[in-house]
Amino acid sequence: MNFKELKFLYPEAILTDRNTSGEHYIAFPYQDNWIQFERHQKSDTELALIQYAINQKSVPLKTKKSSKWQSFLVEESFALPKEEGIYRIIQFEIIKKDAAFERALWIKAFKSLFTGVEDIFFTTENKGMLIQEKQPDLLSNEEMAGIIRTLDDDFSVKTVYYIGQFWTINATLPNIFQEEQRIFDWQKNQKTQVFDLSSVALHYYTAEAISQSPLMQQLKAQYVLDAELKELILAMWKSQGNISVAAKSLYIHRNTLQYRIDRFHEVSGLSLRNMDDLLLCYLLAID
Repeated sequence: MNFKELKFLYPEAILTDRNTSGEHYIAFPYQDNWIQFERHQKSDTELALIQYAINQKSVPLKTKKSSKWQSFLVEESFALPKEEGIYRIIQFEIIKKDAAFERALWIKAFKSLFTGVEDIFFTTENKGMLIQEKQPDLLSNEEMAGIIRTLDDDFSVKTVYYIGQFWTINATLPNIFQEEQRIFDWQKNQKTQVFDLSSVALHYYTAEAISQSPLMQQLKAQYVLDAELKELILAMWKSQGNISVAAKSLYIHRNTLQYRIDRFHEVSGLSLRNMDDLLLCYLLAID
């Protein structure tokens, strides 16, 4: 296992040029450096597993020699695949496929959806990425989701995608990509098939703080947000407080929605018509 792979599993790992092992730290030899952990953060069993993992050689999925982009983003190569340019990484995972699935044909079809494709490859049996240079005309997430649903039907597969931000290519891009990978792995089991940072940032960066907050947990318990109420809050949030749009998305009459909003206000003192209250309710509603 290389350091990037270990850092993905253990973000607290530090690469250092000296052996810091002692009372407070433990360091494992890695190439010409050391990988350091704080002793109090890990049990003896976990440290043994980490040492075993470091000593194992990674065997990435390859059907051909790694491309420059794959080496740069995944395999710890420091050579830039391009001298300059602005690119984004579209991560994908095939969640379900049948025995007749033809990977090469799927790659060709998926690649054809985009212009300015620099590279596309699988990194595991089911996961991979497409590298796209910034273009003047890009598909929206909604347009992409519609096309992808058709592609899934054509190939009898189920897929999920993370649309990365556009970044100027430089030596920091692999670190940024690692964070995008964590976001993708965290969000991919949700209902949304195509998502990006804007659509998940609030949830992703507040989830841990909410779970550790006694105040927020008490509010959750106090208001007992059932499935219907959660659906109401999420619809109002998605429509940014527009009652007509929210009612349409819920397939209910506008007056019915207003009644439910008023009823919740009476119970909680929170008004879903007020954006500050709506934000608080949204944070309570997301799991």
